[in-house]
Amino acid sequence: MDLPKWFDPEQDAMLTPKRLRGLVHPLRIRLLQLLQDDGPATASSLAERIEQSSGVASYHLRVLAEHGFIVEDSERGTGRDRWWRALHRETSFTFRMPEDPGDADTVEDAEQFLRLLADEAHRRTVDYVNSLAAHRDELTKMPWQMNVWPIRLTVDEARELAAAVHELVLRYRREPGDPDPRQDTTRAVFQFQVLPDNPGQPLP
Repeated sequence: MDLPKWFDPEQDAMLTPKRLRGLVHPLRIRLLQLLQDDGPATASSLAERIEQSSGVASYHLRVLAEHGFIVEDSERGTGRDRWWRALHRETSFTFRMPEDPGDADTVEDAEQFLRLLADEAHRRTVDYVNSLAAHRDELTKMPWQMNVWPIRLTVDEARELAAAVHELVLRYRREPGDPDPRQDTTRAVFQFQVLPDNPGQPLP
């Protein structure tokens, strides 16, 4: 398989069906996202952000560590509270690894993982829509958008489109902890999907 141009094996992780098992849980997905987006953090601070007890957060952090997604940050840790950091800046998923095509069990794990990602994307979208009334005075200035464009693509064109969008987003992304001299920035989430209009049809 040819990996995307943006993929850096020293910084990025490409998940295959077999590697998903340690990540198929909404809290673990959320914890990994927080560590990748914001940098190292303690178990107690992460517990507050996911609105769970420190014990629950610590358990899921250990599972992530066992499956190679995060490691303990020993340079920051103390005896009272452990620090954790993500091993990769980004975690992507593919079925296209010939050595790991997926069987019935791992495909079921993949479905569950992608369903969790879809649920998280839906939650973010609904939270934004529900916030509009509180920002009536700012609506004409807001840059946020939601669009759906029906298009016809070959398999190769769909891959090219996804790669081009990914490379564009990386131009605006900063690494956790990098200083930002701009004073007027707002945290945003770029949600992107390329999906078949009729999922039941086989690929041409």
